[in-house]
Order: sequence, then C-alpha cells, then structure tokens
Amino acid sequence: MNPAGGGPTTPSAVAGRVLLCLSLAPAAGIAQITLSGTAAASLVVHQVNIGYGVEESSGLRLGLTIRAAGGSLSTSTVGAENRDVGEVGIEASVSPARWLALRASATSRTYSTAIARQRWTIVGVGAEARLDFATSPVRAVLRGGLLPVVTVKGLPEPDVALTAAAGIEYCTGSVIGGLFYGLERYDFPDVGAGRRLEQVSTLTFRFTFHRGARHAGCF
Repeated sequence: MNPAGGGPTTPSAVAGRVLLCLSLAPAAGIAQITLSGTAAASLVVHQVNIGYGVEESSGLRLGLTIRAAGGSLSTSTVGAENRDVGEVGIEASVSPARWLALRASATSRTYSTAIARQRWTIVGVGAEARLDFATSPVRAVLRGGLLPVVTVKGLPEPDVALTAAAGIEYCTGSVIGGLFYGLERYDFPDVGAGRRLEQVSTLTFRFTFHRGARHAGCF
C-alpha cells in the first residue's frame, strides 16, 4: 500500500523506487568517484512461438553504455520478416560484498519491420556473483534476475519474465574484458489465439575502462 494513503502502489512504482535507491547507494569499498565507459558487441537470437512453430531471427547488435544499442535481425523462417531492433537503458548497482552486486535496470526496446513497430518497456532487478580463479586475473560471473515490469505494445503482460547470464572476465588494472552468454524469457498468457513464448539469447563481448579509485573495476 502507498504509505501516504493514496491506494495500492503499482509494480512499476516499486521497481522505480528500487532503481532510484540503488543509483543513490554508495559503492562499498570505493573512497572516490570513478568514471567508466563500456563498449559491447552482441550476437542476438530472438525466438517467438505462438503455437505454430518457432520463428527465429538473429543478427549483430552494437552497444555503448549508458546503454544504447541497435542492429538488424534476419530470419530464415518462412513467412517471417527481417526486423531492426534498438534499445536504450540505464542500470544501477550496489555491492554489499566484494563478490556480490545487486542490480536494477530499466530498458526501452523497439522491434521494427517494414510494416509495424513494437515497443517494449522492461524493468529488472537481480544479482551478480563474481567468482575469482585463485590469483588469476580471470573470474567467472553469474547473473540472475526477475523482470517484474514488462509492457509490450499490443500484448498482455507476461506471466513469467526472467533473465540470466554467465560469463568470464579478464581484469587488468583499469581495463576489463568479458565474454557473456545471456538469456531473457517471456511467457505470455493465452488470450484465445494460443500461448505466446518469446526468448532472446545473446553472446556478448564487453570491454570496460575504469578511471578513478584504484582497481575499482577489479575489486
């Protein structure tokens, strides 16, 4: 409930407050402001199943943080059209422990074809664990999260929406390079035309440069 007595708090409002709190929380163990820039390239596979088989499209997406990305997805499925995808987003995180980060994000994504455009708004919350390999500069990264707010033009809200990723990072000084496999899953309710299932998988190479606190990016 809204503590001000204005009725129930909506999920989007709750998610927005979580994102704001994380963005204002100080990073643990960092005594000065740090600056970072990230560039990423992803191979994206988008799958849709509405009960008549799987429609699959794939392509290359390039990105630059604070997050903006775009590319084209081509398909070999009969009757399906190639599409363009573009997205912008923001992410905030706080690290309560050296090996753990809590994250919140908000993303606006658009799929476009020659005849139609579909817009997605996605708010996510989750966690990231970092596992060091002894004294090696290489570490494993595991991510998992829920997407409590997903709105899609022309579709009902999904019953299930989640995300997960796994990868490795190589960290040296202020530079981090990483390779990640990520997955987003959306299960939409049956509204009479069959159940719609969507999945977005990505293989991403990410390169991050940090400047500021010593070894801020390497923990």
